[in-house]
Amino acid sequence: MDLAIINSWVMTCEGKGLGIIKNGGVRVENGRIVFLGKMDEFNYKNAERIIDGKYHHLAMPGLINSHIHSILTLCRGAVHDIPEIEYIPKGLNFFAEHLTFEDFILGTKIAVIEGLKAGTTTFVEYGLGVAGLVNHIYKPYHLSVVPTEMINELSYYEELKPDELYNFHTGMGKAALRRANKLFKQFEDEELIKPMYGPQALDMLSLELLHQIKENAIQRHSKMHMHVAQGERERIQIKKRFGKNQTTVKVLENEDLLGNYLIAAHIHDTTHQERKLLVEKGVGMVGCPSSISKIDGIVPPLADYVELGGIAGIGTDEAPGTGHHNLFNEMKMASLLSKVNNKNPMIMPPWVVIKLATINAAKLLGLDHKIGSLKIGKRADIITIDLKKPHLTPIVSDPFCNLSANLVYSNKGNEVNNVIINGKPIMLESQLIDFNVQEILDNANERAEIIFKKGKEDWIKSGSQMVKYYENGFI
Repeated sequence: MDLAIINSWVMTCEGKGLGIIKNGGVRVENGRIVFLGKMDEFNYKNAERIIDGKYHHLAMPGLINSHIHSILTLCRGAVHDIPEIEYIPKGLNFFAEHLTFEDFILGTKIAVIEGLKAGTTTFVEYGLGVAGLVNHIYKPYHLSVVPTEMINELSYYEELKPDELYNFHTGMGKAALRRANKLFKQFEDEELIKPMYGPQALDMLSLELLHQIKENAIQRHSKMHMHVAQGERERIQIKKRFGKNQTTVKVLENEDLLGNYLIAAHIHDTTHQERKLLVEKGVGMVGCPSSISKIDGIVPPLADYVELGGIAGIGTDEAPGTGHHNLFNEMKMASLLSKVNNKNPMIMPPWVVIKLATINAAKLLGLDHKIGSLKIGKRADIITIDLKKPHLTPIVSDPFCNLSANLVYSNKGNEVNNVIINGKPIMLESQLIDFNVQEILDNANERAEIIFKKGKEDWIKSGSQMVKYYENGFI
């Protein structure tokens, strides 16, 4: 489609700042940006579709969710305000174990709807059997996805007890790696589908398998995306398996498993020196501020990583943890939590966190030649935002532009009114084109009622902190 966005603020996310153009326009042909500039230079009148910003809209790059586990969305609200070490074994597992493949599909649809409505145009989908999600949702709805098959050597039938060394099952790991390799063959010619490898965590698979994944990732010019140093549970396992003085980062360094092929998620259980090492080795980072603050009571070290010169992105993790899949909220949380954590109001300013969800996220994934900013020749992944809202007003440009500050600190995400992926409109005037949203939400509520009831008895027997809330009438 030949499409033009006119009479708008434009935020390119190119250059040192955010590349803001007042009263600008963008033209798209065959899925690519062919014009970007001031309206007085723009010949747009023969475009097939014209989106008129009426001088109070912003056009900017679509957002990139660098870490999402969407299949757990039907368990939103199932576990919260509980010790981190109880989170999975005494919380989430009781309900997640009753999810079917159909529930995964339904949960992913909800996550995608929420994400699209809040401006996400690329999802780094991390989970088991992600090919099914791609074939049922991402591909038929023409969405951009980085499918990341989660690889571990754990049995689905064994209860994980953090104080006991996990048993590894070679067959499970090999099967997962085969699924991951199949993704590359299955979608190698797809513009909007770019697979990655997902070794789950150092405590969940053998070093032998991890080295094999590294070799495969390098050979395929891809990356491996792994949860790294994500808390007490992992720390206990690493010390049991590798020695009391060992940490995840130390083991990875000793094994030559740190490089620009690695994307490390979370890393909140690392020291400043370990983070400095990761940056020096070219490792990328993903932070999920809402999720980690809620699950662990810790602020992810995004600010430190960025200050050290590392490439980082942000993600929403999984709905039971983060509570949402809204990247505008993650921008705000990344900025505010970092300021409080560092007792420094100058940490993580708006122009930094906006890039964590756009061009820097694209660099993290090795996709910055295609997405992450508005530039002639790049793929047209574009969102527009209606700025004429009470909480975004006023927008001024003299003596300075307050647009980025209002966007980060005041935006709710629901002001996004148009979403374009690869030049194709996915949402127009706040209405998703191909999703029957109400039907999906109704089905989700029906299935969640069943899932929560199935997990109830075992959940109560666990005696977790959350069960105590329940027994005291708080939830």
